[in-house]
Amino acid sequence: MNIILFLFITMATVFLASSVNNILVVTSSVEYYMDYANVPDVNLIVIGDSERTEIESWIKKNGPGVKEYDYNTLMALINKNITVEKDGKDGPLDSGGGGMYLGTTDAGYCRVYDRNGAPFVLNDNEAAVSKSIMERNGLKEGDTVTVRLGDENREYRIKAETKDAAFGNEMVGMSRILVNQDEYAHFTDKNDSDIFGLYYVDTDKVNPFIKELNDQNFGTVINAITKDTYSLVYSFDMIMAALLILIGICLILIALLLLRFTLVFTIEEDYREIGIMKAIGMKESAIQKIYLAKYFVLVCAGALTGFAASVPVSRQMVAGVSNNMIMEDSSANLGVNIVCTLSVVFLVLLFCYKCTSRVNKISAIAAIRGGHTGENYRRKRGLTLHLREKLPVPVYLGLNDICRQTRRYLILMIAFCLSFILITIPLNTLNTMRSREMAAKFAIDPDSAVYVGGIERPGESSYKTGRELEKGMKRVEEELAEKGYDASLTGLPIYFFSYGEPGKKGRNKIMTVQTLGENNKYMTYIDGEAPVLQNEIAFSQKIMEENGWEIGDKVETEIGGEKFSFLITGTYSDYMQLGRSARLNPDTDLRDEAMFGWWNIMVDMETDNSQAKTAEILEKELPGYDWSTAQEAVDSNVGGIQDSLHDLVMPMTAMLCGVIMLITLLMERLFIVREKGEIAMMKSTGFRNGSIRSWQVLRMTGVALVSMAAAVPLSLASNQWVLKPIFAVMGADVDIQVVPWQIYGVYPGILLAGIIAASYLAAGKIKKIDIRELNNLE
Repeated sequence: MNIILFLFITMATVFLASSVNNILVVTSSVEYYMDYANVPDVNLIVIGDSERTEIESWIKKNGPGVKEYDYNTLMALINKNITVEKDGKDGPLDSGGGGMYLGTTDAGYCRVYDRNGAPFVLNDNEAAVSKSIMERNGLKEGDTVTVRLGDENREYRIKAETKDAAFGNEMVGMSRILVNQDEYAHFTDKNDSDIFGLYYVDTDKVNPFIKELNDQNFGTVINAITKDTYSLVYSFDMIMAALLILIGICLILIALLLLRFTLVFTIEEDYREIGIMKAIGMKESAIQKIYLAKYFVLVCAGALTGFAASVPVSRQMVAGVSNNMIMEDSSANLGVNIVCTLSVVFLVLLFCYKCTSRVNKISAIAAIRGGHTGENYRRKRGLTLHLREKLPVPVYLGLNDICRQTRRYLILMIAFCLSFILITIPLNTLNTMRSREMAAKFAIDPDSAVYVGGIERPGESSYKTGRELEKGMKRVEEELAEKGYDASLTGLPIYFFSYGEPGKKGRNKIMTVQTLGENNKYMTYIDGEAPVLQNEIAFSQKIMEENGWEIGDKVETEIGGEKFSFLITGTYSDYMQLGRSARLNPDTDLRDEAMFGWWNIMVDMETDNSQAKTAEILEKELPGYDWSTAQEAVDSNVGGIQDSLHDLVMPMTAMLCGVIMLITLLMERLFIVREKGEIAMMKSTGFRNGSIRSWQVLRMTGVALVSMAAAVPLSLASNQWVLKPIFAVMGADVDIQVVPWQIYGVYPGILLAGIIAASYLAAGKIKKIDIRELNNLE
């Protein structure tokens, strides 16, 4: 019994210390990363440097709350102009649909570190590449990357895999290859047409700064990104963190509930000894001191063991979350582990004190009888035997125990229920991220035949206008036609325009997308209708709420030096620009307007093949382009979170199954110890060991099945109150997808099988119970 209590104390300490520590580390992880990388309060992205003097003058003299600022540049690259060498073979770089840029590490803001969180220095022949690009292309440190500009190639050895707070997350849609200043100048001296300026501004008045900046109407300022926006970019990474927090909270509840139950149980088992001590004249305070001393030694041993195990457990649990971020080392919060360990010691001693205090209220004879007087005039609930005569005896006994002593099994039911709920959360998250709706939330048609990117020709610069993009799509359509495909391509150019209400001051620079092609009716709307006419526009729900706009209102903007007025016809929610975007009607001619970039191009054509098969075929027939499926397009924007979730499911199932099996094993042993007298009596009346063992196993199985039934509505509630808000943080509401055969069949079945196996193993002790144990039966 003491060994069982020792194991529960150790388990409680490990769960409590590691989980509390991880919750503290994870909840502050994004803020810690932003501060560690010195991400500015506002980051202005500017095309070229034609307005550099005016912008810097305004920031210095009139920028609200500006404390300091810095300036740096990036050079846009074409994916086809970047090749990588891995394992001795050259191949094109796969950027996952995002834009590639060349940059340096000389700025004091948006600092970049290696995968261990340490700064690094690059020589002339060295480059650093983001973790996401390294993983997508199967690169490792020491491989080479070649950048071509015009007729010149520059080859670099990859020195570091970087963690880049500002541009390293795939949700940003921008990745940068870093070189030293001399190498960067070698490129910019020959080509300054693809230069983007970055103004890093520290201000304590972020919103007024952006508001007044938009009123300046700087033509080259594309966007102003706040520190909070950069933090939101890591929301999908924080899904793993949220799951970790939920796991931690549930494990803490399980540990504390079981600890209290086990402690009360073991002290009640000692009632006979306590009664004898009272009968020979020992004072109640002296008896309490004996047990407090005993459990103090026991809890110290268990807590110290748990404390030692909690440090590596904590690191291992956080490892999956810190793939894309630099997180505070969990060992830095060692004091938290110590406090949690001391809390376990205090709680155990408190439980012990309260339990032994109960003995003061009963007589020595009652204590010798295990706390019972031998009299009980209450009518107990249970199954009526004559109405259940067709039930096998072990089944009847198991069900009767659950009905008569529900409170006794309540702790187990809660523990099992929490475990069943925990296993559904990552599964539902994964299924949601693989759904058609998720693809639609990234403004692509999930029913298109395939998707294509990187359509620029080798040596071409990036497309800067819708006309250039349209010309490129027409060329790809012709190439597909030569291969026998009657295909239609639709792209989504991305612009940034400043919108405001007519006659009112204050402008908001908002990402604006416009369908360029025939497929312009696939987007869905929450209210209203899609913009169709030349004077119509739709805004995302967040934009409408932030500005107090309603359907039917009019907004103004300036495009190409000309004022336009638009009528708001609808509202929607998606993940474009973190849920803050506009959809412009397809009739407004923006083909000569400067684009910020363009989204995945949808390819619509008749085919019986799946998207994956179509992409595979076209990859062979037209290898110069990046063909992908809708799921791959989503993955390129949410990073490796889906792979991390997929990799988490089986280890998490194994962990939960192990924990549940251990709990079941220990609790079953406790029940057998307590029921020795009853088991001995059953043996004396002719029951075989196998029948008694079946009773024990079926009883635990019944408890598990009741817990599973209770977990179903609670799991559905967790979808609405836990998962849905997590997805909504990124700007869109999605319906959480539930696959019944997984959620209600396979994975609960694995946990149930573990419970049955543990019960069967623990019930093996029944063979060692002798009929003489009848003496312990009241």
